[in-house]
Amino acid sequence: MSDDQQPKRAAKRDGGPQRDLDGIYRSERHGARDSDDATTIRPKRQLPRTDPALEVSSGPAASSTATDRVAMTRRGRTALFVVAALVVIAAAFGITASLAGMQAAWVVGVIATIAVICVAALGSTALLTIASTILPGLGLLGARSRRAKVVGVALPVALLALIAWAGFSASTDLGRFAGFAVNPTQLRTLTIALVAAGLLWVTLIAGTHILTRPTGWGVGRRALGAVLVTAMSFGVAGSAALAARYAFDQQKLVTTVFADENDVQSTSRPSINGTEKDPWKNTPRLNVMLVGADSADARNPLNGLRADTIMVASIDTATGATTIVQIPRNVQYTPFPEGTALAEQFPRGFRGEGDPAEWYINALWDKAVMEYPDLMQGATYPGAEAMKQGVQGITGLKIDYFVLLNIDGVQRLIDAMGGVTVNINERLPIASNTTGKRPTGWLEPGPDQHLGGYDAMWYARSRSTTSDYARMARQSCLVNAIIKQANPKTMLSSYEAIAAASADMVMTDIPQQVLEPLVSLSLKVKDAKVSRLVFSPGKNGYDYNRPDFEVMQESVQEAIRSTSVNPSITPKSTAPATTAAAPPSATPSPSPGTSSSAPPDLVEGAQGVEDACAYNPV
Repeated sequence: MSDDQQPKRAAKRDGGPQRDLDGIYRSERHGARDSDDATTIRPKRQLPRTDPALEVSSGPAASSTATDRVAMTRRGRTALFVVAALVVIAAAFGITASLAGMQAAWVVGVIATIAVICVAALGSTALLTIASTILPGLGLLGARSRRAKVVGVALPVALLALIAWAGFSASTDLGRFAGFAVNPTQLRTLTIALVAAGLLWVTLIAGTHILTRPTGWGVGRRALGAVLVTAMSFGVAGSAALAARYAFDQQKLVTTVFADENDVQSTSRPSINGTEKDPWKNTPRLNVMLVGADSADARNPLNGLRADTIMVASIDTATGATTIVQIPRNVQYTPFPEGTALAEQFPRGFRGEGDPAEWYINALWDKAVMEYPDLMQGATYPGAEAMKQGVQGITGLKIDYFVLLNIDGVQRLIDAMGGVTVNINERLPIASNTTGKRPTGWLEPGPDQHLGGYDAMWYARSRSTTSDYARMARQSCLVNAIIKQANPKTMLSSYEAIAAASADMVMTDIPQQVLEPLVSLSLKVKDAKVSRLVFSPGKNGYDYNRPDFEVMQESVQEAIRSTSVNPSITPKSTAPATTAAAPPSATPSPSPGTSSSAPPDLVEGAQGVEDACAYNPV
C-alpha cells in the first residue's frame, strides 16, 4: 500500500473525510510529489470533530425548521382565534335565537345533524367535544394534561350532585322547592348564575376541542372542528340564555305584581311567617276575594271601578280543599263588620239616594274611592279594602287578601295556555248584550269544548239569553278549568306569554313575603276537592229584594264544612255588626237580568265543581 493511501483509509476509519479536509489532503499530496527533497509525507492535521446537531443548527436546515415552528405557532394562534370568534358568534346567535323564539325541535335537529357528520369525519375529538356539551368538561378526560383530566372529573361530578340535590329537594318538599320561583332575590341570583354558567360551559366546549385535537390536522378538518364547536356552543348558549331570560321575566313579574309587605297597608292582613316550617299553623283557612273587572276599570283601580265578577276562594290550608263562594254583583243593602268606619257610615247597610244600581255591592269600590275617601284613610287600595269589608259582611268570612283580575288579561292568559276545555250545556251568544245588540256568533252546546281566550271569555260573560246567575255558575267552571288544566309543560313552553298576560291581569295586596307558602298551598289546591256555593234567587238565603244575610252566612259555613276533608276545622268567620233590613215588599220582583227560573245547575248548598260543570244540556 502506498504511503499516500494511508491517510485516506485512516480518515475512513474515523468516520470519513469531510469536505474541508479533502482539500488539505490534495494540497499535501501534490506538494510532496513536486518537491525534490520530500522523502516523507507530513502527518495529517487533526481537526476537532464537529457535532452533527451543531451542524444542523448552523446550516440551511436550521433556518427552515425555525420558520416552520413560527408558522405552526401562528397557525395555532389563528385557529384558536377563529374558534374563539366562532364561539362568541355562536353564543350571540344562541341568545338571539332564544330571544326570537326559534323552534327548539328545529334547532336540536340541526345540531344533531352536524354532530353526526363531525363524529364520522373527526372521530374521538368530536366525541369528546360532544361529551363536554352533554356534561360540562367531561370530554377533558381525553386530554393529555393531568390538570385537564381533573377538571373533566370534578365539573361533571359537581353538576350531577347539584341535579341530585334538586331532585331530592323537589321529591321531599315540592312546595318549598317551587317557592324558589317566587323569591325575587333568588331569581336575580339565578339569572346571573345562568349567564355565568353558560359562558363557562361554552369555554369548556372550545377548550376540550383544542386540547384533544391532533396536531396534524389540515385546513379542512380544522374548519369542520370549528363548525362542531360552533354548533355545540350554540346549543348550550341558547339554552342558558333562555333559562336566564325566564328567570329574569319571573323576577320582573313577581316584583311588578306583588309589593313588599312594608309597602302595602291593609286592614285585614293575616299573620303568616314564610320562613317557618309550617307557616299556616295560625291560619287554618285563607280567604281570598277575587274581583273581575273590564279592562278600562282594571287599569285604573285607584280611580274607582265597577266589579263585573265577585267571588271568594276559601281554602283549607291543611288540605287545600277549596270552597268558591259566588256573590251576585247586584246584592243590595250590604252590611259591614262591627267597629269599622263603613258600618258607622252605613248602619242599615250600603244604601243611599238615587238609582238603586248605584248602591249594589259592585259599586262599593267606586263609591269608597270617589265619594268616601276618608273612610279608608291609610289603605293602599281603599276601594279594595271597602269591598273586602262588604264581602265579609255578606259571607261572614274575614277576607285576608284581594286579587283584581283584568278580563282582557284573563283572555290573553287562556290564549297563552293554548285554550281551555269546558262543557257547554246551552247555546250561548257571543258579543251580545241585554240592550238588543245582536250576537256575532254562538257557542254551541257540547261536551269537552276547547275554547280560545275570546270564546272562553264569552262563555263566562254571556247573559243576554240566560241570567247573571247562570253566568256566575259558568265563571266558576272556567276558573276550575284554568286551575286544573295548567300544567308544567304548558307553563314552560308558553312561559313568556303567560308571564306577560299575568302581569297585565293581576293587581293584589298579597305581599312578596308570603308567596313561597302560597306556592305550596296552591299545589294542594290543584289536587284537592273544589266546591262552589252560588247565591241565586231563592237559594242559600239570597233574594234580590230581601237578602237574608244571616242565612247566607250559615250557608257559607255549611258549604265549607261539607267541602273540608277535616270537618273539625271551624271556618274563620266574623258576623257583621248590622243586619241590613230590606224595605218591605208585598210581591218580590225578579232581579235585573234574570230569567223566570234558576237554571238547573244552581242548587241549594255547596256543589262539587266537577259535578256542577259536567255536561248536562239544558
